[in-house]
Amino acid sequence: MAEAPGARQLVLIPSYNTGPLLPETVRAARAAWAPVWVVIDGSTDGSDALLRAAVQDDPECRLIRLPANGGKGAAVLAGLQEAAAAGFTHALVMDADGQHPAAAIGHFMAASAAAPRR
Repeated sequence: MAEAPGARQLVLIPSYNTGPLLPETVRAARAAWAPVWVVIDGSTDGSDALLRAAVQDDPECRLIRLPANGGKGAAVLAGLQEAAAAGFTHALVMDADGQHPAAAIGHFMAASAAAPRR
């Protein structure tokens, strides 16, 4: 989980109504990287409550809740804006439904750290 000097990287997961897959995906991402931020994009299925319960004692997991569904792009943009305001320079966006393998996070972050301006 080492970062390049000056780089601050996080995993960003936008989510809309992903149900019980969301906590599983976040747990897998957290096993591979810290921090992990999740943007709940107006979900109505209670997945944000499931996630909140699963990560309540994890200071490396942040939950951002948008009041209404604006689409994946809007959720990613909201997360990136908050990340930039917090001093992060790089974000790896992964889907909340588990289709992206969390085991690959370290590989992507190492590539990002090796060429941070690309």
